[in-house]
Amino acid sequence: MPVLDFPTTIILYFVTNLCIAAMLAVAFSDSRAKGAWLWIAGLAVQLASGPLFLLRGSISDLLSILLANLLFTASWTCYLASLDVFFGNRRSRLAYALPVLLALGIFTVWMDVPRMRSIFANALYTGQCLMLAGVLLARRTQYRPRVIAIFALGYVLGAGASLLRGMAAFLNSNPTANPFAPGPVQSYSLLISAPSLIACTLGFVLLHRERSEAEIRRLADIDHLTGLANRRGFEAAFTAALARAAARNDWTSLALIDLDHFKAVNDRLGHAAGDVVLVELGRILIREVGAFGFVARIGGDEFCVVMPGTPPDRAAGLAETLRAAIACHDWESYGLPEPLTATIGVSSRRGSLDDSGADFLRLADMALLAAKDETRNCVRQAETAVDCPPGPLAS
Repeated sequence: MPVLDFPTTIILYFVTNLCIAAMLAVAFSDSRAKGAWLWIAGLAVQLASGPLFLLRGSISDLLSILLANLLFTASWTCYLASLDVFFGNRRSRLAYALPVLLALGIFTVWMDVPRMRSIFANALYTGQCLMLAGVLLARRTQYRPRVIAIFALGYVLGAGASLLRGMAAFLNSNPTANPFAPGPVQSYSLLISAPSLIACTLGFVLLHRERSEAEIRRLADIDHLTGLANRRGFEAAFTAALARAAARNDWTSLALIDLDHFKAVNDRLGHAAGDVVLVELGRILIREVGAFGFVARIGGDEFCVVMPGTPPDRAAGLAETLRAAIACHDWESYGLPEPLTATIGVSSRRGSLDDSGADFLRLADMALLAAKDETRNCVRQAETAVDCPPGPLAS
């Protein structure tokens, strides 16, 4: 194959990085993707190192070789910081500064010994690439495996290119050998670096797309007012709870909560005040339910609590706790002329493969309607709770 000299290699690498950086800057210009701009900054820093490599011989080595390699090392640090921001990893600032300090030491000590300089510098770049691959592979169970594999492969190939250059310097017995001399190593390392850049870029874009899609799905399941799950999110959580209960032959309980005379709040104080009340009610429910259940707003002033693994007696007790917490809350501070109360319908069933979420919800709704027809501000259990004596629990 044709032998590429070092300037040609650098120009090809520089142009490739420039195109990728430009495309990513456009693609993420109006995006809030976490860590995207740090990754683009890494490309930009790597771009800045290219001309310095090419100026070797025209300016002092201190400016060309030392500064170019410090920038090249800093670019990998930017990539690491980008992944840490994306994944939410916490890392000491020293971990980001250490590679740059090591590069500074390598090029200060062995500035006049090109062979040793090349060995240690490429060992550093290999370690940085493998560390980035390791950060990605540690998250392989949280994202699509093929996306992580593509991204990590890019850094493994980058490590291979650096390892190839380092091994070539190690096997060269001439201590003053020029590591930039034209030869097969330059050509093969470029052949490895090109797919490395492509794989890293593709993996980067796919990973951010997967995160964006997951965020869209999450927002589709969230009630924008209260921050609780909406009807869609409730149905998904309820279906999952019923499936787990069926597999374990365990209980699932459901509490349907409806505010008493909430329409009067909107009529007297306006819908803005009503929204404040709904937000506060969501906070009360989250606080009281804690880890025992899943809270959702399924429409208007109607809330639902799914209680996995909760038998009827405990479900009734928790529902009564919720009712009391709502009734005893300081609603006057929100401008309400009188305390706000809620009526709660509860249904409980031991899991079976024949369970229907719609029927389950209908039973709780029937209990709720029956309670509203009577006294309101009470808790009533559906009379079809399996394996337990039927009967209401009124307060």
